[in-house]
Amino acid sequence: MDVSVPSIPSTYDGYTQRLRDYIAAHKPDLRWKPRTGMRVPETAEDIAALRVWVGRLHEAGFRLARFTEEETDPFEQRILESELAATGVPYVLGNPLVAGALKAFGTPEQKRQYLASMSSGRHIWTQLFSEPNAGSDLTSLQTRGRLDGDAYVIDGQKVWSTWAQWSDFGYLLARTEPTTGAGGITALILDMHSPGVEVRPLREMTGTTDFNEVFFDSVRVPVANVIGQPGEGWKVAQASLITERSSVGGGGLASAVGGLLAVARQVDRNGQAAIRDQAVRQQIGHLAAKALVHRYLGYATATRALRGSSSPADAPMTKVWFSEVNLAAADYGLQIQGPISALAEGDPESLEDGRWQDMFLYARAWTIAGGSNEVMRNVIAERGLGLPREPRGTTSSKP
Repeated sequence: MDVSVPSIPSTYDGYTQRLRDYIAAHKPDLRWKPRTGMRVPETAEDIAALRVWVGRLHEAGFRLARFTEEETDPFEQRILESELAATGVPYVLGNPLVAGALKAFGTPEQKRQYLASMSSGRHIWTQLFSEPNAGSDLTSLQTRGRLDGDAYVIDGQKVWSTWAQWSDFGYLLARTEPTTGAGGITALILDMHSPGVEVRPLREMTGTTDFNEVFFDSVRVPVANVIGQPGEGWKVAQASLITERSSVGGGGLASAVGGLLAVARQVDRNGQAAIRDQAVRQQIGHLAAKALVHRYLGYATATRALRGSSSPADAPMTKVWFSEVNLAAADYGLQIQGPISALAEGDPESLEDGRWQDMFLYARAWTIAGGSNEVMRNVIAERGLGLPREPRGTTSSKP
C-alpha cells in the first residue's frame, strides 16, 4: 500500500511536554462521563466548563488546523490531536462540519466571524441536514426557505442533530430554489436563538441525549448568511461531508482491540481466563488484523490527499471499514462476558461499569453517521470505481 507517514522528530518533544503540562494544569473536572462515540454533556455547568477549557487552549496557541486558513505545522497537529483525544474530554464543541464549508465557500466576513469563534469555544455549532424522510438521501429534503426581502423564511424539521440543545449556530440545508433535486438546495448559517427555532432532545437507548429534533416555524435567516450561492448547497455540503466521513472513519480501533484483550483476561471460560481459549484468541487476532488494515487505509488516504490524488471512494471506504469493525468489536466484547453482558452502567457487578454495553448500543450509530454504509457503498462503486449508477426511485417485486 502506497503510504507516507513520517515519524514525529524528537525536536517536537518540547512541544509535546509543554502541551501535556498545559493539559494537566487546565483539564476541567466534569460531571459528564466520557463514553464511546460523539457524546454530549447533559448539564449547563459542564458546557460552561468546556467553553473555558477550549478557550484556554485557543489562547495558549493550541489551535486545530480545521479552524484556520493559516498554514499549520503537521507534526504539531498530530501531537495536538493525539494528546487532546487521550484526555477523554471534548476539545471541539459541537459539530465542526461547517468549518470546511466556510473555508471552501464562505465570504471573508463569514470566515472572520465564525472560524476563530469555533476554535475558542465561544460558538457551538450543530449540523442541520437529516430529516425524518431524508437521511442519507439529502436531495429529497423538504425543509424550505422562502425569500422575503433580505431574509429567507425557513419552515421544516431536522433530526439527529448532535449538540443542537447547546448550539449557538446551525449549518442548515434548505430548499430555496424552484428546482427539484440537488439544484434547489441552499446552505445557510442559522442563529439557533432565532424566534421560531425549537429544539427537542431525543433520549436514546444508551440513556443519553446526544441527538435532537429541531423545528423551524417561519424562522428568518438573513441572505448574508448563505454559504456559497443560492442553489449551491449540495456542492457546499458534499465538500464538507468528505470531512465528516473522514472523521468517522478516523476513529481509532486499536483501543477497542486492546480493550478486548483486557476483558478476555478478566472473565472466565471453562474454569480459566478466556484469553487462554484458542477460539477467543483467534477472534481477537482477526479483529486486530482488521484494525491494522483500517490504520493503513487511513495512512493511504492521507497520503493521497497530500499528493492531490484523492479518490471519491477514500473517505467512504475508511468510514465503512471503521464502523463495521467497531460494531464487531463491541459485539464480541459482550460475547466474551457471557451472562454478565446483560448488566449495564450502574450495576456493581457490571464489567468496566457497563462500558461495553454502551459501546455496543452506540456502535450502530457509526454505521449511519456521515451517510449510511449502504449509501457509502454506492459512492465507492459509482464515483470511485465508475460502475453504473444504481437505479433511483424503483422497487423490485418477487413473484
